[in-house]
Amino acid sequence: MADINIENFYRHIGRILSILYELFPTKAPVYVDDVAGIDEPDEYGLHSPQYTAGFFALVWLADEGYIRYSDTIRQDGIDQAALTHKAFLRLTQISDPIYMAPVYKVDESNLVRIAPTEEPSPSMVEDQKLVINQLRNALRSGDSIAINKVVLHILQSHS
Repeated sequence: MADINIENFYRHIGRILSILYELFPTKAPVYVDDVAGIDEPDEYGLHSPQYTAGFFALVWLADEGYIRYSDTIRQDGIDQAALTHKAFLRLTQISDPIYMAPVYKVDESNLVRIAPTEEPSPSMVEDQKLVINQLRNALRSGDSIAINKVVLHILQSHS
């Protein structure tokens, strides 16, 4: 079992990359609220560790060359952010499925693994193989294993 901080890190990285891909090539602010959830500072003005980790995930992506930005917005986000060429290429790669959760169907007797009933078109297959779409699907599912595997694939890719 992974450490919860690493699972949160992968989730934050996935959300940041997905947000900036959707806005690409426009430069835009990215707020920690959109990455780690809304958080109210405590009586001392400090945010929760989850929120702070979301901010530092933004900074880490810039330090590692996946995004660029002009300035921080306190510890609430970054301004004028955009994907770098490296990140854009990694997100637009075609990849065999990085992670596929088993699909199950319940019938009257028991749980049975099922396969798709018809073959998707070649363009649909290619669209599903785009790393960004695999990331979006993992985020939408909320499946920590899927998110971890897709984000790790992005961070390990060689392009």
